[in-house]
Amino acid sequence: MNQILSTSVPTGGKKKKRNSNPADVKSVIKVFSIILLIFGIFMIGTSSYGIYQNIQERANIKPNPTITVESVEDDTIVFLKVVSEYNIDTITYQWNDEQETTIRGNGRKYVEERITIPTGSNILNIHVTDVNGGENTYSNTYELESNIKLEALENGNIRMTYEGEEQIAYMTYRWDDEDETRIDINNTSIDQELPARIGTHTLTVIVVDVNNKTETKVQEIKGVSRPTIDITFNEDYSKYVISLHDDSGLQEVVITLNEDENQKFGQKFTESEQDFQFEIPLQTGSDNKMEVVVTNVDGVQETRRVQFTK
Repeated sequence: MNQILSTSVPTGGKKKKRNSNPADVKSVIKVFSIILLIFGIFMIGTSSYGIYQNIQERANIKPNPTITVESVEDDTIVFLKVVSEYNIDTITYQWNDEQETTIRGNGRKYVEERITIPTGSNILNIHVTDVNGGENTYSNTYELESNIKLEALENGNIRMTYEGEEQIAYMTYRWDDEDETRIDINNTSIDQELPARIGTHTLTVIVVDVNNKTETKVQEIKGVSRPTIDITFNEDYSKYVISLHDDSGLQEVVITLNEDENQKFGQKFTESEQDFQFEIPLQTGSDNKMEVVVTNVDGVQETRRVQFTK
C-alpha cells in the first residue's frame, strides 16, 4: 500500500514569547537626553550672544542733541533751547526758504536763542549738529496776524500802513536779499509808499517801536508795471501821435473816436513788444474826441482821453 506522508505542522503547540531588553530602552532615553541638552546649550548660547550684541550696539549709540521751542511774549517770539551731551557744533535756522542764520556752539553744551516770528503763515526750520556727528532737526508752522498792511497802488508801487499803540522809532524794508532801507518814523502810525519790483519778489518789512519791540511781515508780491500813454501832435497839428510803452509787454490797444462805437479800432501785440507808436488824423469841424485803452501782458489797463477842436 502506498503511504501518504503529511507535511503539515502539528496544531496545538505554543509560540515562544519575545521579551524586551531594559538596556535598549535606557540607551534610547540617554541619547535623546543628550540631544536635548546640546540643543538647549545651543539656544542659550545664541540668546546670550544676541543680548550681548544688543548691549554693545546700545553702548555705541550716541545720543543726539535735543531741541526745545517755546512761544513767549504774546506768541511773537519763539525761545529756542538746545541741549547736547557733547559740545554743540552749529545751530542753523531759517524761515521758509530764506537765508539761514548760523549759531556756533563754541564748546557749549547748552545754547539759547530768541527768534522773532514773522507775521503771516511761516515755517521755521532748525538743524543742530554736535562735534561727534550727532544731529537733530525741527520744523513747525507759525501763524501770526500783523498790524502791517500792504496794498498795491495803481502806479505799481506798494502802500504800507501800520497802526500801533507805542511810538514807532523806525521801519525797514528790503526786497529779496537786497540791503535794508531804513525810514525814521517817530509816530504811532505809518503810511508809506514803497517802490515795487516788476515780477515776483519777497518783501520784508520790519517796524521797531521806542521800546525796541519789533513786528515783521514777509510777503511774496508780484509787482506789475502799468502801461504809459503819451499823446502829442505832429508838426502841423494835423494828427494825433500816440506812443505806448510797458516794461512787461503790451497786449492790446483799443481806440474809440468821438464816443462812437462804430469808430472803434483795436490792435493786438506780440508778447515781447514793449513800444508802439501810431497816428490818428484830425478832422476839421470836429472835437476830435479820442479814448485810448491799453492793456499789458499782466492784464493791467491804462486809459487816456483827449479832445482837440479843429
